[in-house]
Formats: sequence, C-alpha cells, structure tokens
Amino acid sequence: MKYALFLGCTVPVRGMNYELSARKVAERVGLEFVEDERFSCCGFPVKAVDVETSLLMSARNLAIAEEHGVHLCTLCSACNSTLAEANMILKEDDELREIVNEQLDGMRYEGTIEVKHFARILYEDIGIETLKDFITNPLKGFAFAPHYGCHYLKPSEAYGGFDDPEDPKSLDELIKVTGADSISYEEWDLCCGGGILGIKE
Repeated sequence: MKYALFLGCTVPVRGMNYELSARKVAERVGLEFVEDERFSCCGFPVKAVDVETSLLMSARNLAIAEEHGVHLCTLCSACNSTLAEANMILKEDDELREIVNEQLDGMRYEGTIEVKHFARILYEDIGIETLKDFITNPLKGFAFAPHYGCHYLKPSEAYGGFDDPEDPKSLDELIKVTGADSISYEEWDLCCGGGILGIKE
C-alpha cells in the first residue's frame, strides 16, 4: 500500500516526534510513503483571509500527489481538513477546477485522488484486526485521552462518511488496539486553540 506523505509546515518543525512515530508505524504495517520536496503549505493559514489563494495552494499539492498516482496521507489535522475540503470542492465544480488549473503554471489537478489522515489509513485501510497482529508490547496499564479537535473529522462532507463527527470512535479504537485504555473527559470536543495561535502566541 502506497501513499504520498504530506508533512505541511507544522509537523517538520513542531511535530518531529509525531513524524518519526508515523514513519516507524508505517514501516511496521507495510505502508510505503512517496515523498516529494515540492509539497508546500496546504493553505490553511491563509484560508480565513483569502479562500481563493488557499484553494490554489491546496490544488497545487493535490496535483503533485496525482503525478505520483497515489492518494495523499496527512499527519496534521488542519492540513487534512484543508486539502480534503479543497479536493471535494474542486471535484464537484468543473468551472472552478479549470480556473484553478489555469493558474497552476503547467500543472493540472484532475480530481483523481483522496486525502486521508494517517490515523484514518490505519483505521480503514490497514484495519483494527490487522493492527492487532502487529502489537508486540501491549500498553496495558496505560490510559490515553484522544483529542479529535476541529479538523480531524470536519467538514464531515469532505470525509465521505468516515466516523461520526459528533460521536467519533476511530481514535478511541486505535488507542484500545495497543492494549491501553481510552478515557473520555469533559469538553473533549472543544477547539485546541491552534486556529488562533498565529494571532497571539
């Protein structure tokens, strides 16, 4: 199984441990990553200011993945949401897609790929039952609290019915497959604050 790995801006700087873990897990379960140095920002930081520029930035990254003929794997939930939504919009709007393609400077977005978060790939494509076979050191006695946040499952229409954005289970089940307990907590569905990080850090 092969995916283009999209790291975006934040993961290489603030989530290097997350990237390393994802690479190790991918290697263990037989997931191959295709990498391309041309990938750039997904467009999320400018989305609230300039939707057209954000859409163009996303389309460029999607077009790069299409050149490799593989679907796109994201590690960052904001990247996932931005790219998946752009993918949905451009697939559905032929006229807008052509306008965007005219601005891609020789590249073309055709709408032939899907965008998936790494956790979704583990959950859907590898599968919980298969993942159980890879657990060699169960995390029994540990408890983890998943944070689904704003972007992992929203906008829900961009994710094709994956999980329930109001009552999600996928991260909980991925935690449990490791042998650890998944615990719930009050206000689990609140925003982490990342969306305003650039305004006042």
